[in-house]
Amino acid sequence: MADQVSDEPEALVKKALRFEQFGEIDAARDMLRSALEVDPDNSDIWTRLGVLYSEHGIVDKARKAFHEAIRIDSKHLQPMEQLGFLEFTEGDFEATVDVLLKYLEARGSDIDTLILLAKAACKIDDCDTLMEATSRIIKLDEDVYEAWELRGQTYAKKGKYNEACVCLNMAIDLHPASVAALNGVGDLCYEAENYLRAAEFYESSLEVNEEQLGVLFRYSTSLCMLDRWMDAIPLLERYTSSVPDDARGWNNLGVVLREKGDVARAIECYKKALEVDPSLTEAQKNLETAMKKEVLT
Repeated sequence: MADQVSDEPEALVKKALRFEQFGEIDAARDMLRSALEVDPDNSDIWTRLGVLYSEHGIVDKARKAFHEAIRIDSKHLQPMEQLGFLEFTEGDFEATVDVLLKYLEARGSDIDTLILLAKAACKIDDCDTLMEATSRIIKLDEDVYEAWELRGQTYAKKGKYNEACVCLNMAIDLHPASVAALNGVGDLCYEAENYLRAAEFYESSLEVNEEQLGVLFRYSTSLCMLDRWMDAIPLLERYTSSVPDDARGWNNLGVVLREKGDVARAIECYKKALEVDPSLTEAQKNLETAMKKEVLT
């Protein structure tokens, strides 16, 4: 009789899985609940119930089931993984970090889960957790580019530019299409006024994803600083067309057009910049200079 009772939860779970395969979600849920009535301290069954709820968008009940599974067995990694993914998907990054730190402390080693922890930590500027998570990832597999990418971004936030460059370049070596890493190194070069290298990294980034308007602006500005006016003009024309309410774009386009010798168009751009932002003093100065030049010619 004792054997029959101990086997009953397992049989009910199997029935639940079969119901789920045929789309009978309510029946599957009822089978899992019945199994928990027999064995309420079974962490695996609570986890299975949480997964069922989660997969069908019943978030609150999924969350409760995963928490119960973890309460019963604080070393059970699967409900931690599942709850971490659920909280990240829901946009609760603090809750994601909270549960996945427990996963980290329990020596969890799934790289995707650790990446999720690092990304959530990045969202809330928890640099210590991010560094701890990425350090664990690199020990497991040093070729995971996302770990280097996230470390580089964090070093940059801390002002540790040499370390940031090392990590971001490692990410690029591992994954040349890493837009975040390319932009990260580009930004570091830009801030250091190394416009030649900044332009190279921004160009590579835009080849991967041309719809990055902020990068397009910095790339065009880098070209201007290198006196590559003709290369900058079509980029700034595209930028002002896409972001017409950014006075800086109109001002910069005016500058390159003036350098090209197209003073009339430059004046139009400066006026447009001042329409957008009357307080942009450089546009006002550039307009006055261009109008004097036009009078002289």
